[in-house]
Amino acid sequence: MVKSIFKKFRLYTIFCILLIIEFTLILFLIPFFSTPVNGYSNGTVVVKTSLQVTQSAPEVVTVVVTNASNSYTNFNITGNPGTGKTIYCNGIVRDWSNNTFLTNISARLYQNTSGQWDSDDNNTHYTNSSCSLNLSTYDPVYGDDSFGNYTANYSCSFNFMYYANPGTWNCSVVVYNNFTLNNTNENTTVVGELLGLTLPTTIDYGSVNSTFVSNENITNVSNAGNVAVNLTLQGYAFYVGDGQAMNCSKGTVKNISIMYEKYNLTTSNPGVLALTDIETLYTNLTGGPITKKFNLNYRQAENWDDATNATYWRIYVPRGVAGTCSGNIVFGAIKSAGS
Repeated sequence: MVKSIFKKFRLYTIFCILLIIEFTLILFLIPFFSTPVNGYSNGTVVVKTSLQVTQSAPEVVTVVVTNASNSYTNFNITGNPGTGKTIYCNGIVRDWSNNTFLTNISARLYQNTSGQWDSDDNNTHYTNSSCSLNLSTYDPVYGDDSFGNYTANYSCSFNFMYYANPGTWNCSVVVYNNFTLNNTNENTTVVGELLGLTLPTTIDYGSVNSTFVSNENITNVSNAGNVAVNLTLQGYAFYVGDGQAMNCSKGTVKNISIMYEKYNLTTSNPGVLALTDIETLYTNLTGGPITKKFNLNYRQAENWDDATNATYWRIYVPRGVAGTCSGNIVFGAIKSAGS
């Protein structure tokens, strides 16, 4: 009797479990087999969407500022004293329609304190409106043309002048395609401070009699860098620190002491002067470097006028020297305070 009741209970339990499984499967499969009425199934409708992009916008993928047309590594800029230097903005552009749709690349290299669309100025702003575009160059970023015929390399060159302002600069690149769509990307670089001077190769005092003072020599000093500078000055005959201004080919002494070569950095004193006169009007050259205030600004215009100061020189010829004399003056540029 007990066994019969237990057997019936077990069968009933199995029946209930199967019934639960059946209802669960039905609830799970209804969304897949039910037929929507008037487009609805259980209050939810899934509608697929599609479109075809006919005109893709181009992209400037990368921008680097560098010193070579085939380089793709960003560099800080160091100028060449007194002359220009070619700087490049290089990188990759892309058009998902086809790279043959790319039509024009332009770039602006400008100091971050000026505006991207300012007029060109050698101190602050440069423009290249027709950068080179190469559809077949080996891709330096992806290793090959892994995006099919969608990418291209570009190179934008600038004749960057040595007196361009130091500090942070931006290179902004714009790419256009033949659908007149465009895209912009940019990167920054740092223009370093540049110290440099331009002078004549010789200070020639001409012919001077023994125990006389030379005529005044006017020597112009031009700033060949991009910061305002003062001067350091020193002189020697054979080697730095020898205490001589010149060595002469004849005479019993053959050397002109460093104290007899003198300069004035601000005022001209023309005419015939004696040794006692130049002692008060000029400063003795020294065998070691001496820093002198000069306030020589760097170029702000397209000529040298605002970056050139005159210096004034004389030398006294003592007894005991004769023949041809020669020596050396070392001009050094040092950044002036506040520049």
